[in-house]
Amino acid sequence: MVDEKNGAVGASGESPAEPATPAAAEEASDRTPDTPPAKRSKRGWIVAGVIVAVVLVAGIGAWVWHEQPSFCNAVCHSPMDRYVESYGEGDPGKLVTQHAAAGDTCLSCHEAEFTTQVSEVMAWASDSYPVGEDGMLATGKEFATEEFCARSGCHDMQDVVASTWGFEGNDEKYNPHSSHQDNALECSDCHKVHETSELYCAKCHDLNLPEGWEATHE
Repeated sequence: MVDEKNGAVGASGESPAEPATPAAAEEASDRTPDTPPAKRSKRGWIVAGVIVAVVLVAGIGAWVWHEQPSFCNAVCHSPMDRYVESYGEGDPGKLVTQHAAAGDTCLSCHEAEFTTQVSEVMAWASDSYPVGEDGMLATGKEFATEEFCARSGCHDMQDVVASTWGFEGNDEKYNPHSSHQDNALECSDCHKVHETSELYCAKCHDLNLPEGWEATHE
């Protein structure tokens, strides 16, 4: 056996293990293999997928909210607050109540055309939208025309006329949709969507009114 004091080879013929040093440990760590490219690529796809999913869910949520009445007055409180409030009031005299019961939302009638929305935003930002003395937009009559209300997918005027002879228990000769006014009236002369509807015929005739309606005094 060789003298151990001189650090020589022992009986087994192997050199004794050298003690580890900080420099040696650091050198060993430098030799540790990096994450394989395949794993890095997979991790990147997972992160990208999560980001896309979050953006997609947020976009869908924003679009769903965009179709709800609450969206209309989220920013444009004036003059939209009263319109949104009327949607959930349940007032039978306001046509919006029947539309809400049928599952219609604001966009069912107020189509979200880009040019229209841009003009509405500009009018709101410049505070130049027309408002009547009652605080409602002064555009109802121009909007609720027979051409608009009787368009495809909405009301059929032949069905409306056929179903309103003797309306509300009145004499069968009375039909507000087949009057002697030579069709000079528009839907909005009687039907008010966000305000109390008024029966124009009652201006001259003593008739039973639909629930919640008023007689026209103009």
